[in-house]
Parts: sequence; structure tokens; C-alpha cells
Amino acid sequence: MKVDLIQASTPLLLGIIGGIIGIIVIFSDLSETKTAAGLGLAGTAIAGASGLAQSAKKE
Repeated sequence: MKVDLIQASTPLLLGIIGGIIGIIVIFSDLSETKTAAGLGLAGTAIAGASGLAQSAKKE
């Protein structure tokens, strides 16, 4: 596998995982604390994906 393909697919995978976690938490019957923790985890995964998706070029 090429390095560029891995670097391009990693943010997509993290974003999808974060979205799936968020959807599961929203539609599950959890306490407020567990819901907040689940949404925090989903948000962290999505933020990590956006951080990895940024260009690494130095200007």
C-alpha cells in the first residue's frame, strides 16, 4: 500500500468511527453522564480526523 493512500484514508476512517459512535450514543438509552462521555469521544475522533486531514506543507 502506498503511504499517500494510508495518509488519505486514516482521517476518513476516524471520521466514520466518530460518526458511528455519535449515532449509537444518540439513539441508545443511556444516562446523561454516559451520553456526554460518548458524544465527547465521538467529537474527539472527528476532531482528530480533521487534524490529520490538514495539509502538512510548511509555507
